[in-house]
Amino acid sequence: MIGLIAALLAAGLGATLLAGPERDLADVRLRVVGGTPPATDVAVVAIDEDAIERLGFPFRRSLHADAIRALLDAGARRVVYDVQFSEPSASPAADRALLRAAADRRVILGTSETFTDGEPDVLGGAAALRRSGGAVGQVLFPLDDDGVWRRFDGEVFGVPHVAALAAGGSADVRGRWIAFAGPPGAVPTVPFVDVLDGHFDRSAVRDRIVVVGVTAPVEQDEHPTSIGGGLMSGPEIVANTVQTVLAGYPLEDGSPALRWILLLLGGLVAPLAAALARPAHRLTVAVGAGLVAAGLLTAGTFLLFRAGVVTPLAAPLVAVGLGTAGAAAVAYRHEVRGRRRLRRTFERFVAPDVAAQLLSDRGDGDAALPSRNLPATMVFCDLRGFTTLADTTDPERVVILLNRYLAMVSDAVLEQGGTVVSFQGDGVLAAFGVPAPSDDHATRAWRAVRTILDRGLPALSRWAQEQRYVGTEGLRVGIGMHTGLVVSGLVGSERRVEYAAVGATTNVAARLQGLGREHPGAVFLTRETATAIVDPLPPLRELGPVTLRGRAVPIVVLVGDGTSPVLVEDPKFEAEADQDFGEQTT
Repeated sequence: MIGLIAALLAAGLGATLLAGPERDLADVRLRVVGGTPPATDVAVVAIDEDAIERLGFPFRRSLHADAIRALLDAGARRVVYDVQFSEPSASPAADRALLRAAADRRVILGTSETFTDGEPDVLGGAAALRRSGGAVGQVLFPLDDDGVWRRFDGEVFGVPHVAALAAGGSADVRGRWIAFAGPPGAVPTVPFVDVLDGHFDRSAVRDRIVVVGVTAPVEQDEHPTSIGGGLMSGPEIVANTVQTVLAGYPLEDGSPALRWILLLLGGLVAPLAAALARPAHRLTVAVGAGLVAAGLLTAGTFLLFRAGVVTPLAAPLVAVGLGTAGAAAVAYRHEVRGRRRLRRTFERFVAPDVAAQLLSDRGDGDAALPSRNLPATMVFCDLRGFTTLADTTDPERVVILLNRYLAMVSDAVLEQGGTVVSFQGDGVLAAFGVPAPSDDHATRAWRAVRTILDRGLPALSRWAQEQRYVGTEGLRVGIGMHTGLVVSGLVGSERRVEYAAVGATTNVAARLQGLGREHPGAVFLTRETATAIVDPLPPLRELGPVTLRGRAVPIVVLVGDGTSPVLVEDPKFEAEADQDFGEQTT
C-alpha cells in the first residue's frame, strides 16, 4: 500500500510540480551522457559581427542571392536561409535576384511570420516561390516555461518546419527532442563574407545542408538550449535540428508503460525490502534500500538515455523518497510499538527499572535476549495445601485465590528488582541477578522472602477468610533459596517465547522448597546464600543428613520455623551441584 500510494503521488507530482525538475534532469543527462550524433551532415554560414560591420545590415538582397549560388556551386546539398524576408526591400531588382536564386528545389527560405490565411509571409507571398521550385518553412520552436529550447514540431501554424523540409522528414511529428551535437560551436561554421569572396573551404559545405543565418549577438538571435554551454545562435539550433531529423530522432520519450514501471519500482523497493526484513532491522533496511534504489534508478535512466530513451527521473526519485519515508515511518512506528510491547512484557516478570535497562542494552528493541551466565540467587515459592483446596472449592474461586497469591509473590519479587521467571501451578520461580546483573542479588532475594512471609502471606490469609474460603486458616508456603551461576535468556519458538533461568542453582532451589512437605519450616537456603546476605539472619537449626530428590549424596539441612531460616550445607552436595551445572551447560 505504501509503495502504490508513493507511485501514484509521484505520478501526480510529475505531471504538475515536477515538470521543471524533470526537464532539468533531462538536460543534465544530455550534457553528461551525450550520445547524440556529431554534426557531419550540416554546416552554418554565419552572418557575424564582421559581416555586419563590413556590409551593413540588412544586406542588399542581391548579396544573399550571390551567397546562395556560391554555396550551391560549392556542392551544398541544400541551403536553408534563416533570415526573414517578409517585406519588399528598397531595390526591386535585388528582390527579383533573390527570388531567382531561391527558385531552386535545393533552397528553403525560413520565416517566422504568416498571413491571416496561414500563408507564409516571405517575399510578399510564397505561392510564386513554390511555383518556381523553391520552398518556404517555419523557423519557430516551442518554448518551454523556463525559456530553454529543447524540442521542435514538424509543423508550425500549418507550415512545415525548415528542418523537416531540409532533411526530408515528416511534418506530423510533435515535441521531438533536439539531439544537439554539442555546445555552441559544435557545428562547422563558415563566415558569410568568406562565402561572398569565394575564399572558403568548399569541403566544409560539400554534401551538407547549410543553414545561413545571423550569429552576431547584436541581432539577439541567441537562445539557451538543453545542451548548455551558453547561448546558441538560431542558425546553429536549426542546423542541430536538421541533423536530428537526418539521424532519425536519436532521442525518444519513453513509453507510458516504462514510466509507470519506473514509478512503481521506485515506490515499492523500500517498502518491500522492509517487509522482508526482520522487524528489528526494518528501519535500517528501508533507508538503505531507498538509497540503493535511488542510485540504481539514476544509473538506469542514464543508461537508457545513452540508448536514446528519455525517461522521467524526478518523479521516480520522488516515488523512492515517498516509499522510503513511508516504509521508514511504519517501521519506526512498529519498532516503537514493539519496544513498548516488549517493555510491557518484561515488566510483567522483571522490575520496571530492569526492563528499561534491558531495552537500553538491546538498543534495537528486538525481542530476543542473549543467553547469559551470571551469578544469581534463585527463589522457589510454593503454596502449601493448594491441591486440597482446589479439590474442595469452586474453580472460579480457586483461580481468584491463585491469582491473588501469584500477584502477592510477584509484587514482592518485583519490589526488590527480581525477575518472575515462571508460574508453575501454585509455585513461583523467581531470580535475582538475572537478566540484569546485580551485586546484592542474595540480599534482595532475602528481603523479598521476608516480605512474602511477614506481610504478603498474612494479608492473603485474612482476605481468604473474609471471602469465606474453607481451609485457608494460616496459609503456609515453602521457599527454597540458592545462590550460584545461572544461565538465563528467552527460549521458545517464533510463535511463543518465555524467559528461562536454568542450571544446578535453579534445581537446588526447587528441591529445597520441596523439603517443606516433610519437615517443618518455611524457608530453606544454602551456605552460599546465607553468606551473601548482608542483612541480619535469625538463628539456624540443623535437620540432619537429607537426600534431595534426584541426588545420590545426602546433605545436611538446617531447619527453622517461619521466622528462622534453615541452612543446608555439605561440600559433597556443592561439588555434585557444580558438576550437574557443568553438564547442563555443555
